[in-house]
Amino acid sequence: MTLCPAPPVAEVVLETRDLVVQYDGVGAVNGINLVVHRGRITSLVGSNGAGKTTVMKACAGLVTPARGSIDFHGQSLIGMPADRIVRQGLTLVPEGRRLFGSMTVRDNLRVGAYTRSDETGISADFDRVLGYFPMLGLRLDSLARDLSGGQQQMLAVGRALMSSPRLLMLDEPSIGLAPAIVDTIAEIIMTISKSGVDILLVEQNARMALGLADYAYVLDNGRIMLEGSGPELSADEKVKETYLGL
Repeated sequence: MTLCPAPPVAEVVLETRDLVVQYDGVGAVNGINLVVHRGRITSLVGSNGAGKTTVMKACAGLVTPARGSIDFHGQSLIGMPADRIVRQGLTLVPEGRRLFGSMTVRDNLRVGAYTRSDETGISADFDRVLGYFPMLGLRLDSLARDLSGGQQQMLAVGRALMSSPRLLMLDEPSIGLAPAIVDTIAEIIMTISKSGVDILLVEQNARMALGLADYAYVLDNGRIMLEGSGPELSADEKVKETYLGL
């Protein structure tokens, strides 16, 4: 009898273990264990205050955990400065975009490459970003504050891609956008994933997040309540009732 080989185990890109984050002594994240695997889109869904953004901020070095570990490609991120984490290849697109409104689209994109010195690579990534977002190519000399909400979100993602990330963390990329623009952002996230950049996506729009996710976690009050593939969670009765409005 010939045994079929076991499917290869996907490489672990990011892993948190027993992650605890507190604000003024109050737990925002309470012992979270999650894994992001190579080549997959991983989503975190949950209501406001569930702890989704705090998980991302801890991974990006913007808040210090009270307890637990965060490993990126096997290297601990605990205590590592945020700019060094970006250099390691982990980049956050924050909620609210946080663009430099008085700077042009071109300059905002160039700022995204501030940790790099490889001009040839920077130029290639600049062209790649404009390939993802052709509208930005038409607005390179416009101020960021003069863009529409959807264009600003595209610029925020494009700026993050200019750091040449291995893992891109997106915090609420669809917030405040019209449905048609949300669909465009979702398509771009899929394209970025297929290009070889791993994705950790935080979304209140559970339908979008689970539709994109290879694997997803449902957070509530700083804890993981459910986890599974995107289709599995989309079919879960509790998820459908609480997050999908079905």
